[in-house]
Amino acid sequence: MNTNPRTLPVRDCLDMGVAVSGIRIARRPHPVYQLVFRLRMLNKGQRSVRLLGRKWMLRERGGKTRIIEAGNVFNQQPVLTPGAVFSCGGCQDFDMPPTAAEVCFFGTDSRNQAFITPPLVFPRHCFTLPWQ
Repeated sequence: MNTNPRTLPVRDCLDMGVAVSGIRIARRPHPVYQLVFRLRMLNKGQRSVRLLGRKWMLRERGGKTRIIEAGNVFNQQPVLTPGAVFSCGGCQDFDMPPTAAEVCFFGTDSRNQAFITPPLVFPRHCFTLPWQ
């Protein structure tokens, strides 16, 4: 599915929220900064929706920006009936301390009409590291 917002209608059918647990450093061959979070989505629309995938925009100190598209929503394609809630947790890896993150979800509704959500922008305070 093409997730270009110019080709998919943007539909604000989900009330989305994020809780960030924090940023941790994973020791691997080199340090990796991990933004740990939990997402919550409420279908506030009149139709059921199936979430088919997500699109991330991730920025880190130094100016590097990555766009990541993924089929599925954390290994699922959840169906949310009107009033239903879906929540999931995860993390995103960064080579440098993260400075911004946002995610959009794309899917179809009960009439098989494709859509993409407006971006859920992570609050700036999520990226304030204790050593800065």
